[in-house]
Amino acid sequence: MPASSKSPFWSPLVGYLLGAAFVAAALVISLALGPIMPFSLFLGSVLLSAWFGGTLVGSFALLLSILVLTLVLNRPPFLFWTDADYPTRIITFTIAGLLLLLAVAARHRAERSLRVANAELARHATAELVRTRRRARAQVRRAGLQARLEERTRLAREIHDTLLQGFTGVSLQLLATMGRPDVAPECRTALTSVLSLAQKTLADARQAVWDMRPPPLEGDDFVASLRAALESTLAGTTLAFDYTIRGVPRPLEGDVETAVYRVAQEAVTNVVKHADARTVRVLLSFRPHSVRLVVADDGRGFDLEPGLQAYAGRWGLLGMRERASQLRANLSIRSVPGEGTKIVLRVPSRAHTVLPNQGIAAASGAGVV
Repeated sequence: MPASSKSPFWSPLVGYLLGAAFVAAALVISLALGPIMPFSLFLGSVLLSAWFGGTLVGSFALLLSILVLTLVLNRPPFLFWTDADYPTRIITFTIAGLLLLLAVAARHRAERSLRVANAELARHATAELVRTRRRARAQVRRAGLQARLEERTRLAREIHDTLLQGFTGVSLQLLATMGRPDVAPECRTALTSVLSLAQKTLADARQAVWDMRPPPLEGDDFVASLRAALESTLAGTTLAFDYTIRGVPRPLEGDVETAVYRVAQEAVTNVVKHADARTVRVLLSFRPHSVRLVVADDGRGFDLEPGLQAYAGRWGLLGMRERASQLRANLSIRSVPGEGTKIVLRVPSRAHTVLPNQGIAAASGAGVV
C-alpha cells in the first residue's frame, strides 16, 4: 500500500467522511443500475477520495469499496458469490485501486514540490529586488561621493596652479623690493609685515593642498612616520601625547596607510585647534584582518551634526568620512560637550580605494555615536 500523505485540503476526519460519501454514492449508483458491473464506479470513488482527501483517505475508500462489493453487492442481480470470476475481479480491482493511489500520491508530491519551488522562487525574487534597490541607493551615494572627491581634487589643483604660484610671485617681488637701497626704513618694516603675511598664507595654502592629496609614505616605517607627523603637529603646544601600538606592526596597502595617516593627522590637528584639551591619545592596533585607529582627547567636545557636515566652517569631519568611505572602512565619532572627543577608524588590511566604476564605498559605515 502506498505511503500515507496528509490531505492537502481537508482535516483527517472530514477527509474520511468524504471518502465514505464517495463510496456510498458509488453504491447507490450501482444499486440503481443493477446488472452493470460496478467496479468502475468504485474505482472512481477511490480516485476522488485520494484526490481530495489524500492517500490515507484513498486507501480507506479502497478497503470500504472491497467490503461493499463483497458484503453488500452479493445478491441478485449481482450474485458475486456464485460468480467463478469474482476473486479474479476483486484482485484486479484491488491492483487498479493501488495504482490509482500511487498515481494520486505522485501527483500530490509533485504539487508540493511545485509549491516549495514557487515559494523559493518568490523568496529569491524578493531578495534580488532588495539587492537591486540597495545597489541603486548605493550608486546614488557613490555618485555624490565621487563628485565631492573630484571637486576636492579640482580645488587642490586650482589652489596649486593659481594661489600658490601667485603668492610665490608676490613673495619674490616683496623680497626684491626690500632689497633695493632706496627703500625707506619705515617702508621696509611695512613690507616685512606684508611678506610675513604672504608667507603665512602661502604655507596655509600648501597645507590645504597637502591635506587633499595622499602623503608619500612608500618605503618608510609607517608607525614611525605617523608618530613623527603627529609630534610635528603637536610641536609648540602643551598637549601631552600618548602614542600606543598594539599587535605586531606589518606593512599595509598604500591606500590603507594614507587613510590612517590622514585621519590621524586631521583628528590631532582638530584637537590642537579646537579642543582646548590637556591630553591627546592615539592608539594604533594591528589586527589579523584590519587596522584600528583611535584618537581621543579630554577637551571641550562639541555637538555633532547628524550628517557630519562642515563643523564651524571646516571640512575635517567630512574629509574623514570620505577617506573612510573610499576604502569601505568604518568611521565612528563620539563627542560630548565637556567630555572630549573620540574618533575610531577601522580599515580592512587589504582595502583599496574605490574607483567610480567599482562597488559603492561603505558610506553607511561612517557613523556618529
